[in-house]
Amino acid sequence: MDKILTVVIPTYNMERYLRYCLDSLCVGRGSDVLEVLVINDGSTDSSSAIAHEYEQKSPGIFRVIDKENGNYGSCVNRGLTETKGKYIKILDADDSIDTENFEHFIDFLCTTDADLVLSDFAVVGVDRNVRKVIKYGLGAGTIFDMCKVCGSHSFVNMQMHAVTYKRDNLLQLGYRQTEGISYTDQQWIFIPMVAVKTVAHFDGVIYKYLVGRAGQTMNPEVKMRNVTHTLKCALDMSAEYQRHYDNVRGTALQKYLDARIIPFIKEGYVSSLANYNHDIKKMLADIDCLLKERSPYVYNLIGSKDVSSFHGFEYINYWRRHKNINSMLMRIICRIYLKMLASKLKAREQDPMYVPVSF
Repeated sequence: MDKILTVVIPTYNMERYLRYCLDSLCVGRGSDVLEVLVINDGSTDSSSAIAHEYEQKSPGIFRVIDKENGNYGSCVNRGLTETKGKYIKILDADDSIDTENFEHFIDFLCTTDADLVLSDFAVVGVDRNVRKVIKYGLGAGTIFDMCKVCGSHSFVNMQMHAVTYKRDNLLQLGYRQTEGISYTDQQWIFIPMVAVKTVAHFDGVIYKYLVGRAGQTMNPEVKMRNVTHTLKCALDMSAEYQRHYDNVRGTALQKYLDARIIPFIKEGYVSSLANYNHDIKKMLADIDCLLKERSPYVYNLIGSKDVSSFHGFEYINYWRRHKNINSMLMRIICRIYLKMLASKLKAREQDPMYVPVSF
């Protein structure tokens, strides 16, 4: 390990955005402290060629790893095996870094030994203009105890864009993301937190998160087509949670993990039931059976009245008891619920921690 920071960039057919992304990482502090790994996930466009240009110009900083397509998680996993940095940060190839603040951020990492470093991030549109800034003010102090901050509103609503981890903790944890599916970025801010004991905050924007581009996986139409990916990702998250459950039970960290997994897996169930048909019925039944087997805690939690009820009607438990229920009835119930949820989400836009996903 001879770097302070490794930035891992999962890349698949990002020729339109990649130069902007890589240019944002070009700062005065260079090969002695910074490593940028572009993990080319079997791109069929010029992404690999573009990345290799930067590797040729600055071989001490940029390194390109060309691999067969395995989706987002496989890029993160490969990056973890290749990284040389004390700290590791994931940067999506269509996003960018605030170049002006980045060098200060690297200097900050040189002076801290926290397990997790949070930094502010900006939401930008396709014109690259800032639409919103998400800030993580933790108050006075340099390093904070994880148990004292993980229950705060800002921490519970954290996005992966804010996170920089100490690499060795992830390796000791044996952390791996699910491969072959989308939406595994949620895993990056879930189980790795089990290894975090101390947290530091860099007061400044580092990550610039692009929203609104065509084909973005957070596009509602794209997301509905990939609801199976969401549930498979949530299933693996739940199984890992069960593995660590005895160690976190009754702690502030358990509350954080519950707050992350509940809305993620519940969205998959509700979206499936709202669009219930023969194929979805089989898929959801299989996932539910595996969830019961791999994570009894999350299985019972997601079916509980406190988590999944509609005016007192426990719709997930009811579906579990009556899987041959009239599909039209279940669709109506869950679509009403989704409309109510949409209204709540609209109100959440006033929350300073709310991150818009489409413009």
